[in-house]
Amino acid sequence: MRTIHIAILDTDVPVPTIYTTRGLYSTQFHALLAAATTRLNQHSSSEEEKEIRIHTTAYDAVGGHLPSFSSLLTTPSHPPPNPKEEGAVNPLTIPISALLITGSAASVYDPTLPWIPPLIDFLRTVYENYPRVKLFGSCFGHQLIAYSLLSTSSATGAKKGNVRVERCPLGMEIGLARVTLSSGFVDAFPCLKGTKEWRVQMVHGDWVASSLLSSEEGGGEGDALPAPWVNIGSTDQCPIQGLYAPGRVLSYQGHFEFDSVVNRETCVEFGRRLGWTEESLQQYVEAIGEVDGEGDDSKVAAEVVVRFLAGEDEPTEYLSPAEKAGLKEKLASTLSLIGQLISWSTRT
Repeated sequence: MRTIHIAILDTDVPVPTIYTTRGLYSTQFHALLAAATTRLNQHSSSEEEKEIRIHTTAYDAVGGHLPSFSSLLTTPSHPPPNPKEEGAVNPLTIPISALLITGSAASVYDPTLPWIPPLIDFLRTVYENYPRVKLFGSCFGHQLIAYSLLSTSSATGAKKGNVRVERCPLGMEIGLARVTLSSGFVDAFPCLKGTKEWRVQMVHGDWVASSLLSSEEGGGEGDALPAPWVNIGSTDQCPIQGLYAPGRVLSYQGHFEFDSVVNRETCVEFGRRLGWTEESLQQYVEAIGEVDGEGDDSKVAAEVVVRFLAGEDEPTEYLSPAEKAGLKEKLASTLSLIGQLISWSTRT
Protein backbone atom coordinates (compact mmCIF):
# COMPACT_ATOMS: atom_id res chain seq x y z
CA MET A 1 0.00 0.00 0.00
CA ARG A 2 1.22 3.49 -0.90
CA THR A 3 0.15 6.08 1.67
CA ILE A 4 0.25 9.75 0.71
CA HIS A 5 -0.10 12.51 3.29
CA ILE A 6 -0.98 15.76 1.52
CA ALA A 7 -0.72 19.13 3.25
CA ILE A 8 -3.25 21.36 1.49
CA LEU A 9 -2.40 25.04 1.79
CA ASP A 10 -5.58 27.13 1.56
CA THR A 11 -4.65 30.44 -0.05
CA ASP A 12 -8.19 31.81 -0.30
CA VAL A 13 -11.76 31.14 0.72
CA PRO A 14 -14.35 30.09 -1.89
CA VAL A 15 -17.08 32.57 -2.78
CA PRO A 16 -19.91 32.50 -0.20
CA THR A 17 -22.40 30.45 -2.23
CA ILE A 18 -19.82 27.69 -2.75
CA TYR A 19 -18.34 27.82 0.74
CA THR A 20 -21.75 27.26 2.32
CA THR A 21 -22.38 24.15 0.20
CA ARG A 22 -18.93 22.64 -0.38
CA GLY A 23 -16.60 24.08 2.24
CA LEU A 24 -13.02 25.25 1.88
CA TYR A 25 -10.87 24.54 -1.17
CA SER A 26 -8.96 22.01 0.92
CA THR A 27 -12.19 20.13 1.55
CA GLN A 28 -13.07 20.15 -2.13
CA PHE A 29 -9.60 18.93 -3.14
CA HIS A 30 -9.78 16.14 -0.58
CA ALA A 31 -13.11 14.93 -1.95
CA LEU A 32 -11.93 14.95 -5.57
CA LEU A 33 -8.55 13.31 -4.90
CA ALA A 34 -10.17 10.68 -2.69
CA ALA A 35 -12.63 9.88 -5.48
CA ALA A 36 -9.79 9.68 -8.00
CA THR A 37 -7.85 7.37 -5.68
CA THR A 38 -10.88 5.09 -5.36
CA ARG A 39 -11.22 4.87 -9.14
CA LEU A 40 -7.54 4.04 -9.56
CA ASN A 41 -7.65 1.36 -6.87
CA GLN A 42 -10.73 -0.22 -8.45
CA HIS A 43 -8.99 -0.45 -11.82
CA SER A 44 -5.67 -1.74 -10.47
CA SER A 45 -4.76 -4.71 -12.68
CA SER A 46 -1.70 -6.25 -11.01
CA GLU A 47 0.03 -6.85 -7.71
CA GLU A 48 2.64 -4.27 -8.71
CA GLU A 49 -0.03 -1.57 -8.78
CA LYS A 50 -0.27 -1.33 -5.01
CA GLU A 51 -3.33 0.23 -3.47
CA ILE A 52 -3.07 3.97 -2.87
CA ARG A 53 -4.42 5.68 0.21
CA ILE A 54 -4.43 9.43 0.83
CA HIS A 55 -4.68 11.54 3.95
CA THR A 56 -4.99 15.33 3.84
CA THR A 57 -4.34 18.04 6.41
CA ALA A 58 -5.50 21.59 5.77
CA TYR A 59 -3.38 24.66 6.55
CA ASP A 60 -4.46 28.32 6.53
CA ALA A 61 -1.62 29.81 4.48
CA VAL A 62 -3.19 33.29 4.51
CA GLY A 63 -3.15 33.18 8.30
CA GLY A 64 0.49 32.09 8.29
CA HIS A 65 -0.26 28.49 9.29
CA LEU A 66 2.19 26.25 7.42
CA PRO A 67 3.46 22.72 8.09
CA SER A 68 6.45 22.40 10.39
CA PHE A 69 9.59 21.17 8.67
CA SER A 70 9.77 18.34 11.19
CA SER A 71 6.49 17.00 9.81
CA LEU A 72 7.88 16.57 6.28
CA LEU A 73 9.02 13.28 4.78
CA THR A 74 12.79 12.86 4.78
CA THR A 75 13.32 9.10 4.38
CA PRO A 76 12.79 7.11 1.15
CA SER A 77 9.66 5.44 2.45
CA HIS A 78 7.39 5.26 5.45
CA PRO A 79 6.05 1.94 6.81
CA PRO A 80 2.38 1.75 5.83
CA PRO A 81 -0.18 1.33 8.59
CA ASN A 82 -1.73 -2.10 9.09
CA PRO A 83 -4.83 -2.14 6.84
CA LYS A 84 -6.71 -4.00 9.60
CA GLU A 85 -6.12 -1.01 11.86
CA GLU A 86 -7.07 1.61 9.29
CA GLY A 87 -9.72 3.17 11.47
CA ALA A 88 -7.17 3.74 14.25
CA VAL A 89 -4.53 5.39 12.06
CA ASN A 90 -3.70 8.96 13.01
CA PRO A 91 -2.68 10.66 9.72
CA LEU A 92 -0.63 13.20 11.66
CA THR A 93 1.79 10.39 12.52
CA ILE A 94 2.48 9.90 8.81
CA PRO A 95 5.10 12.33 7.43
CA ILE A 96 3.83 14.83 4.87
CA SER A 97 4.90 13.64 1.44
CA ALA A 98 3.19 16.31 -0.68
CA LEU A 99 2.17 19.96 -0.61
CA LEU A 100 -0.87 21.19 -2.54
CA ILE A 101 -1.30 24.95 -3.03
CA THR A 102 -4.85 25.98 -3.88
CA GLY A 103 -6.15 28.70 -6.15
CA SER A 104 -6.64 32.28 -4.99
CA ALA A 105 -7.85 35.63 -6.26
CA ALA A 106 -4.53 37.09 -5.10
CA SER A 107 -1.53 37.88 -7.30
CA VAL A 108 1.79 36.34 -6.27
CA TYR A 109 3.59 39.61 -7.01
CA ASP A 110 1.24 41.81 -4.92
CA PRO A 111 3.50 43.64 -2.40
CA THR A 112 0.54 44.48 -0.15
CA LEU A 113 -0.08 40.87 0.89
CA PRO A 114 2.15 40.02 3.89
CA TRP A 115 1.41 36.27 3.84
CA ILE A 116 2.93 35.63 0.39
CA PRO A 117 6.69 36.20 1.06
CA PRO A 118 6.79 33.63 3.94
CA LEU A 119 4.96 31.16 1.73
CA ILE A 120 7.49 31.70 -1.07
CA ASP A 121 10.37 31.14 1.36
CA PHE A 122 8.67 27.99 2.65
CA LEU A 123 8.27 26.53 -0.84
CA ARG A 124 11.89 27.29 -1.73
CA THR A 125 13.12 25.62 1.46
CA VAL A 126 11.00 22.53 0.85
CA TYR A 127 12.10 22.28 -2.77
CA GLU A 128 15.80 22.69 -1.98
CA ASN A 129 16.04 20.68 1.26
CA TYR A 130 13.22 18.11 1.23
CA PRO A 131 13.51 16.18 -2.06
CA ARG A 132 11.03 13.52 -0.91
CA VAL A 133 8.20 16.06 -0.71
CA LYS A 134 6.29 16.64 -3.95
CA LEU A 135 4.65 19.92 -4.90
CA PHE A 136 1.35 20.47 -6.70
CA GLY A 137 -0.26 23.82 -7.44
CA SER A 138 -3.55 24.86 -9.01
CA CYS A 139 -3.97 28.27 -10.72
CA PHE A 140 -2.51 30.64 -8.09
CA GLY A 141 -0.59 27.64 -6.76
CA HIS A 142 0.84 27.06 -10.24
CA GLN A 143 1.88 30.70 -10.48
CA LEU A 144 3.35 30.67 -6.97
CA ILE A 145 5.51 27.65 -7.81
CA ALA A 146 6.78 29.36 -10.96
CA TYR A 147 7.47 32.61 -9.11
CA SER A 148 9.18 30.83 -6.21
CA LEU A 149 11.29 28.34 -8.11
CA LEU A 150 11.76 29.55 -11.69
CA SER A 151 11.42 33.32 -11.88
CA THR A 152 14.41 35.64 -12.07
CA SER A 153 13.48 36.79 -8.56
CA SER A 154 14.14 33.29 -7.27
CA ALA A 155 17.55 32.15 -6.05
CA THR A 156 16.76 28.73 -7.51
CA GLY A 157 15.73 30.16 -10.86
CA ALA A 158 18.02 33.18 -11.32
CA LYS A 159 20.22 31.36 -13.81
CA LYS A 160 17.50 29.31 -15.44
CA GLY A 161 15.84 31.71 -17.83
CA ASN A 162 13.38 34.55 -17.82
CA VAL A 163 10.30 32.98 -16.28
CA ARG A 164 7.89 35.48 -14.77
CA VAL A 165 4.34 35.87 -13.44
CA GLU A 166 2.31 38.83 -14.69
CA ARG A 167 -1.10 39.99 -15.79
CA CYS A 168 -2.46 38.18 -18.85
CA PRO A 169 -2.03 40.63 -21.73
CA LEU A 170 -5.04 39.12 -23.52
CA GLY A 171 -7.32 39.52 -20.52
CA MET A 172 -8.88 36.92 -18.25
CA GLU A 173 -9.15 33.33 -19.43
CA ILE A 174 -12.52 32.04 -18.23
CA GLY A 175 -14.59 29.03 -19.16
CA LEU A 176 -14.15 25.44 -20.27
CA ALA A 177 -10.92 25.46 -22.27
CA ARG A 178 -9.20 22.90 -24.47
CA VAL A 179 -5.59 22.50 -23.39
CA THR A 180 -3.28 21.01 -26.03
CA LEU A 181 -0.97 18.75 -24.04
CA SER A 182 2.78 18.58 -24.64
CA SER A 183 4.45 15.30 -25.55
CA GLY A 184 6.88 15.64 -22.64
CA PHE A 185 4.00 15.66 -20.18
CA VAL A 186 1.95 12.94 -21.89
CA ASP A 187 4.93 10.59 -22.19
CA ALA A 188 5.56 10.77 -18.42
CA PHE A 189 2.17 9.24 -17.61
CA PRO A 190 1.17 6.03 -19.44
CA CYS A 191 -2.49 6.72 -18.58
CA LEU A 192 -2.32 9.69 -20.99
CA LYS A 193 -0.99 7.66 -23.93
CA GLY A 194 -2.56 8.94 -27.14
CA THR A 195 -4.12 11.96 -25.40
CA LYS A 196 -3.73 15.18 -27.36
CA GLU A 197 -5.78 17.54 -25.22
CA TRP A 198 -8.02 17.83 -22.22
CA ARG A 199 -10.80 20.20 -21.23
CA VAL A 200 -10.81 21.91 -17.84
CA GLN A 201 -12.37 25.02 -16.35
CA MET A 202 -10.35 28.24 -16.31
CA VAL A 203 -10.66 31.46 -14.34
CA HIS A 204 -7.46 33.50 -14.09
CA GLY A 205 -6.15 36.97 -14.83
CA ASP A 206 -2.44 36.25 -14.27
CA TRP A 207 -0.22 33.85 -16.15
CA VAL A 208 3.23 32.29 -16.14
CA ALA A 209 5.29 33.57 -19.08
CA SER A 210 8.79 33.09 -20.47
CA SER A 211 10.92 35.04 -22.90
CA LEU A 212 12.36 31.74 -24.17
CA LEU A 213 9.21 30.55 -25.87
CA SER A 214 9.61 28.30 -28.90
CA SER A 215 7.11 26.10 -30.63
CA GLU A 216 6.99 22.36 -30.16
CA GLU A 217 4.74 19.79 -31.76
CA GLY A 218 1.79 19.16 -29.50
CA GLY A 219 1.52 22.70 -28.24
CA GLY A 220 4.40 22.58 -25.77
CA GLU A 221 6.89 25.33 -25.16
CA GLY A 222 10.12 23.55 -26.03
CA ASP A 223 12.93 25.68 -24.58
CA ALA A 224 10.61 27.96 -22.60
CA LEU A 225 11.57 26.27 -19.33
CA PRO A 226 14.93 25.13 -17.94
CA ALA A 227 15.57 21.38 -17.95
CA PRO A 228 14.17 19.17 -16.53
CA TRP A 229 11.05 21.33 -16.30
CA VAL A 230 8.33 20.77 -18.90
CA ASN A 231 5.34 22.86 -19.88
CA ILE A 232 2.31 20.53 -19.70
CA GLY A 233 0.44 22.27 -22.52
CA SER A 234 -1.09 25.42 -23.91
CA THR A 235 -4.21 27.25 -25.01
CA ASP A 236 -4.45 30.06 -27.54
CA GLN A 237 -4.81 32.55 -24.70
CA CYS A 238 -2.22 31.11 -22.30
CA PRO A 239 0.85 29.30 -23.70
CA ILE A 240 2.10 27.86 -20.38
CA GLN A 241 -0.71 25.81 -18.86
CA GLY A 242 1.25 24.01 -16.19
CA LEU A 243 4.65 22.94 -14.96
CA TYR A 244 6.11 19.47 -14.58
CA ALA A 245 9.45 18.48 -13.06
CA PRO A 246 9.71 14.67 -12.96
CA GLY A 247 9.26 13.27 -9.50
CA ARG A 248 9.07 16.69 -7.81
CA VAL A 249 6.62 19.24 -9.16
CA LEU A 250 3.32 19.35 -11.05
CA SER A 251 1.00 22.32 -11.54
CA TYR A 252 -2.10 23.21 -13.54
CA GLN A 253 -3.17 26.68 -14.59
CA GLY A 254 -6.70 25.30 -14.95
CA HIS A 255 -9.07 24.09 -12.26
CA PHE A 256 -9.82 20.37 -12.35
CA GLU A 257 -11.43 20.96 -8.92
CA PHE A 258 -14.03 23.30 -10.45
CA ASP A 259 -17.17 22.06 -12.15
CA SER A 260 -19.46 24.47 -13.97
CA VAL A 261 -21.42 25.31 -10.81
CA VAL A 262 -18.30 26.34 -8.85
CA ASN A 263 -16.85 28.31 -11.75
CA ARG A 264 -20.12 30.05 -12.56
CA GLU A 265 -20.72 31.12 -8.95
CA THR A 266 -17.10 32.25 -8.69
CA CYS A 267 -17.45 34.39 -11.82
CA VAL A 268 -20.72 35.92 -10.65
CA GLU A 269 -19.05 36.97 -7.40
CA PHE A 270 -15.94 38.24 -9.23
CA GLY A 271 -18.19 40.24 -11.53
CA ARG A 272 -19.86 41.86 -8.53
CA ARG A 273 -16.51 42.70 -6.91
CA LEU A 274 -14.82 43.95 -10.08
CA GLY A 275 -17.77 45.71 -11.67
CA TRP A 276 -18.06 43.62 -14.83
CA THR A 277 -20.74 44.57 -17.30
CA GLU A 278 -23.73 42.28 -17.69
CA GLU A 279 -22.58 41.52 -21.24
CA SER A 280 -19.10 40.44 -20.10
CA LEU A 281 -20.50 38.30 -17.29
CA GLN A 282 -22.93 36.62 -19.67
CA GLN A 283 -20.11 35.79 -22.08
CA TYR A 284 -18.10 34.19 -19.29
CA VAL A 285 -21.09 32.20 -18.02
CA GLU A 286 -21.75 30.89 -21.53
CA ALA A 287 -18.07 29.90 -21.87
CA ILE A 288 -18.29 27.97 -18.59
CA GLY A 289 -21.26 25.94 -19.85
CA GLU A 290 -23.12 23.21 -17.99
CA VAL A 291 -20.61 20.41 -17.45
CA ASP A 292 -19.28 18.32 -14.61
CA GLY A 293 -16.85 15.41 -14.36
CA GLU A 294 -18.64 13.62 -17.18
CA GLY A 295 -18.51 16.54 -19.61
CA ASP A 296 -14.90 17.57 -19.09
CA ASP A 297 -11.57 15.91 -18.29
CA SER A 298 -11.39 16.83 -14.62
CA LYS A 299 -11.42 13.18 -13.54
CA VAL A 300 -8.41 12.34 -15.72
CA ALA A 301 -6.58 15.46 -14.50
CA ALA A 302 -7.27 14.46 -10.88
CA GLU A 303 -6.07 10.91 -11.50
CA VAL A 304 -2.82 12.22 -12.99
CA VAL A 305 -2.28 14.24 -9.80
CA VAL A 306 -2.77 11.12 -7.66
CA ARG A 307 -0.43 9.08 -9.87
CA PHE A 308 2.16 11.85 -9.64
CA LEU A 309 1.89 12.05 -5.85
CA ALA A 310 2.12 8.25 -5.67
CA GLY A 311 5.42 8.39 -7.56
CA GLU A 312 4.35 6.60 -10.72
CA ASP A 313 6.38 9.04 -12.82
CA GLU A 314 9.52 8.98 -10.68
CA PRO A 315 12.92 8.66 -12.40
CA THR A 316 15.50 6.35 -10.86
CA GLU A 317 17.30 9.14 -9.01
CA TYR A 318 14.35 9.32 -6.61
CA LEU A 319 14.50 5.62 -5.73
CA SER A 320 15.75 4.44 -2.36
CA PRO A 321 19.31 3.07 -2.12
CA ALA A 322 17.93 -0.47 -1.88
CA GLU A 323 15.85 0.05 -5.03
CA LYS A 324 18.82 1.51 -6.88
CA ALA A 325 20.98 -1.45 -5.83
CA GLY A 326 18.34 -3.81 -7.16
CA LEU A 327 18.24 -2.04 -10.51
CA LYS A 328 22.05 -2.05 -10.74
CA GLU A 329 22.12 -5.78 -10.00
CA LYS A 330 19.57 -6.49 -12.73
CA LEU A 331 21.49 -4.27 -15.17
CA ALA A 332 24.78 -6.03 -14.36
CA SER A 333 23.15 -9.42 -14.87
CA THR A 334 21.70 -8.31 -18.21
CA LEU A 335 25.04 -6.91 -19.40
CA SER A 336 26.78 -10.13 -18.36
CA LEU A 337 24.31 -12.16 -20.38
CA ILE A 338 24.79 -9.90 -23.40
CA GLY A 339 28.57 -10.31 -23.06
CA GLN A 340 28.21 -14.09 -22.98
CA LEU A 341 26.03 -14.04 -26.09
CA ILE A 342 28.53 -11.87 -27.94
CA SER A 343 31.39 -14.14 -26.91
CA TRP A 344 29.45 -17.21 -28.07
CA SER A 345 28.55 -15.60 -31.40
CA THR A 346 32.19 -14.68 -32.15
CA ARG A 347 33.36 -18.26 -31.50
CA THR A 348 30.77 -19.67 -33.85
